[in-house]
Amino acid sequence: MYFYLKEPKRNIDHCQRNPLWRDSVLERADESLSDTFRFTEKYEMERCTVPVSFKDGIDWDYIPFNDNEWCFAFNRHTFLLNNAKAAAITGDEKYRTNWIRLFEDFFHRSTLSEKTRNLSWRSLESGIRIENYIRSIEIFKGIGLPLDEATLRDIDSFFDTHIEYLIETHTAFHRLSNWGVLQDHGLFLASLHRGREDAAEIALSRLDEEMKLQTLPDGMHWEQSTMYQAEVLHSVLDTLIVSERNSIEVPGSLKENAHRLALGLARSLRPDGSCYLFGDSDDIDMRDMVASAAVLFRDGELAYFAEGGRDEEFFLSHELDEKIPDVKEPENLSFVMKDSGNAFLRLSEKRALRFHAGAIGSGHGHLDQLHFDVYENGNTIITDTGRYTYTDTKERYELKGGRGHNTTLPVNKDQASMNDSWAVSAYRSPLFGDYSIDGKYKLLSATDMSQRDNGVIITRTILTIEDKFIIIADDAGSTGCEEMETLIHLDTGTKLENNGPVISAEKEKSAVKILFFGNGKTETASYPISKRYNELASSPLVIRKSRIERRGLIITLIALGRDAFSYEELPVRKVLSGTELPKEISFGIKLSSGDNTYTAALLSDEYPAGGFLLSSGEAEAYGRIFIKKNDENVEVLRY
Repeated sequence: MYFYLKEPKRNIDHCQRNPLWRDSVLERADESLSDTFRFTEKYEMERCTVPVSFKDGIDWDYIPFNDNEWCFAFNRHTFLLNNAKAAAITGDEKYRTNWIRLFEDFFHRSTLSEKTRNLSWRSLESGIRIENYIRSIEIFKGIGLPLDEATLRDIDSFFDTHIEYLIETHTAFHRLSNWGVLQDHGLFLASLHRGREDAAEIALSRLDEEMKLQTLPDGMHWEQSTMYQAEVLHSVLDTLIVSERNSIEVPGSLKENAHRLALGLARSLRPDGSCYLFGDSDDIDMRDMVASAAVLFRDGELAYFAEGGRDEEFFLSHELDEKIPDVKEPENLSFVMKDSGNAFLRLSEKRALRFHAGAIGSGHGHLDQLHFDVYENGNTIITDTGRYTYTDTKERYELKGGRGHNTTLPVNKDQASMNDSWAVSAYRSPLFGDYSIDGKYKLLSATDMSQRDNGVIITRTILTIEDKFIIIADDAGSTGCEEMETLIHLDTGTKLENNGPVISAEKEKSAVKILFFGNGKTETASYPISKRYNELASSPLVIRKSRIERRGLIITLIALGRDAFSYEELPVRKVLSGTELPKEISFGIKLSSGDNTYTAALLSDEYPAGGFLLSSGEAEAYGRIFIKKNDENVEVLRY
């Protein structure tokens, strides 16, 4: 049975050319020699950089920091795989000896019971760790230091227990959760290792159903978290890779949904290949996973997004001479995914925007309706604030709640009630509106219904003008007077400078300028942000406070980059009568940058009185959103 690498030493020698990778592997392996553990793997779901040491024997159910997630991460046994890699890097048998010591300690001292089912033997971890064992076995064998027969017999017994346990542990929760896919991937690997064709068939059948249930038609995973989409994708890609290498037939629908999920992930990444902090996600470069999918599906579009993704993770599953298929650049690099309520706009090679207005998904989803990120020249300079922790603490609520996102909310109100770290109630689904993404001007629109019971409805329209400007128009309607907050979170290390009405934000090569229109007050503050689990920092927050009386239009202008620009707010008029439309529903602006001038108009509603032809400066049209560049024809984006 061939699982991963024919010559693991050759691949690991290639990987260790990256000193950061080599040093991390050796450091984790060396720490485990003295029963000290940290979790810093690239795709570690609950990273922890603080070392935990056991002085009087390992307690496999230990919970430090009041966070069960440490115990879960510990029992995925990534430290074993690091010992196998360290043995391949150095040729030192001490890592093989240490691997056996740690495994045998767990095997003899941690048994499956009602207590351990919730800790060291939680079904999710039991499924995940199988891959680490099989990879380790193959590495030791491939470098000429195979595990002894007694240890291999114990592993066989260990896997037999896992197979029966994972077959038994399968409910409606698992069918729809990432847990099911990750567990059944482990069940599949263990079954192949033990020659259990019956159990392998059960695993494939479950994986097929789980992927049908969990993969939305637009290619996004229903749980609304890029990181967990990647974890699910890894498990199913690994299943397909191992199946292909061993001539095992898998359902066609499993391949189709895996391909769809891979395309969804690829299209959702930033221009630099990393993921946005969407839902419970960390900042991770995921191009290696896209590269693996490109190879598996021979897909040129995936190959386009995978450029630069042949890293260490890729070469731990593919041979060094594995070729990526020929690149096929998509006709449009902007994507609207209405099934999940997501949009990813590519404005230029180094500028992009992400928008969300969809279902909250699972407990990994956040209260982020109408949220947007802006990627500009190397940084997500306007950003989500991440996740930090799953513990029931104020930090969890701050980052998961609406105020941790770039949206507009009534003061002291949120988009739902967070019952605890996971559960949400009193949620009202948003309405994803019209969009236009094919030209040099792009339009997105959605309505947040979360405040409906409070008498407030907010429709956000985003208009991008080439790769220079973003206009955000929040049409807020209320049954009375309402204090509103428009929130914009900036990346860590961003420096703010307030130049009158314009706020300049700069970080490294990235820069934006932020300007609000209409009556209101602009404030700056700091807010927690987390780019990785267990790592908390502070970042700048810009707050625009506005007051609406029954109806109001809150306008935010974002200029991208450092180029100078000028602006002039314009009235929107009826050409026939000269009637000026109420500012509660209309906004016009003239923007100049370099040799170009853009004139735009946005209208929230039809306004029949006084004629139908509208003007904003020199731009005239019949329509509710239109724009004119220099002497070009007017383009209407919404009628």
